[in-house]
Amino acid sequence: MKHYSILDRYVLKELYPPFLFGVAAFAGIFIAADLVYLARVAVSVGAPFLLAIELSLMKFPQMLTYTLPMATLMGVLLALGKLSQSSEIIAIQACGQGFWRTIRPAIIFGFIVTLFGLFVNDVLAPAASYRYEKLFYQMVNNNPLPRIKRNLILPDYEGGKLKNIIYAEEFDPDSQTFYNVSYFEYENGKPKITTQAERMIWTDEAWYLEEGQTINHNSTTTTEITFNRSIQPVPTRYKPNDVIVIDKKPEQMGIRELKRHINLYQGQGEKLRKLEIDWHQKIAIPFASLIFALLGAALAVSSPRSGSARGFGLSIAIVFIYYVLLTLSSVLGEGGSLPPLLAAWTQNIIVGTWGIWLAIKRGR
Repeated sequence: MKHYSILDRYVLKELYPPFLFGVAAFAGIFIAADLVYLARVAVSVGAPFLLAIELSLMKFPQMLTYTLPMATLMGVLLALGKLSQSSEIIAIQACGQGFWRTIRPAIIFGFIVTLFGLFVNDVLAPAASYRYEKLFYQMVNNNPLPRIKRNLILPDYEGGKLKNIIYAEEFDPDSQTFYNVSYFEYENGKPKITTQAERMIWTDEAWYLEEGQTINHNSTTTTEITFNRSIQPVPTRYKPNDVIVIDKKPEQMGIRELKRHINLYQGQGEKLRKLEIDWHQKIAIPFASLIFALLGAALAVSSPRSGSARGFGLSIAIVFIYYVLLTLSSVLGEGGSLPPLLAAWTQNIIVGTWGIWLAIKRGR
């Protein structure tokens, strides 16, 4: 049992340097390109150059989402390629260790990077992306990003049909209050209730209208009611936190937050499809690290005399193919040709199938 742990530690020790080099190299390229753009913006608006540097560094967690799989592939190809070139893989297998046992450390490494990638996508990248937008707005406009949201439209669907719409001129997240509210409730596609109110306040885990007038529509008569405060809560699925993130981009939301956001948009067709693809990709892209670890290990061990130059070039080629497939499947998914799940996972399925086939072939 002892020599197994020694083997694992030895292979993992070889993996770390090229992996970290890959992270630094790939992320550095993206950050440097973004820094050039931010520096130009900073000069044009008279902002400090240090602010441009800070903004570019905030891009790092988001770039990390994409660079982790790339760095994993490069690390595995270079590390195991080096061991293969020096005949150490042959020596390990000569000691009775089979192919799958030999590449096990690389698979474990890929799994750990995948878990870290999911954490980045759920916690670090969304927070950094939102902070980036706030600082960028402040740099360009010389004012902080306003917290009060204006001209909000909140539709609510049930069974694919419009149930109600809330329109508000303003929303203050600090007091959890809408101002100048129009509420429309529908039945079978026709207006049932129309309400105009000065405020809609979140109280006792529900929304209540204040200072308004309600018009009930039916086939024969129209009834008007003036009120100081509504007795019944407004029937909507939106909560204050949902309204706060309503303008957030998918990259500014974590995996769980985006899923909650998707549930609010049930029945909204094309917009919902794009959000679902983004949600699936938040999981699929980190899993590319595990897939690349398997593929890289199979390729490296299958070519015992491959050098570092071949490993580096091969990793670039595979990453290019992977992200071309990712782009194509995303476009097809947004166009409705592929379901959201398949649109997000197509590149993983294709590259993963290649890796599994190659590993099974090598392991016989």
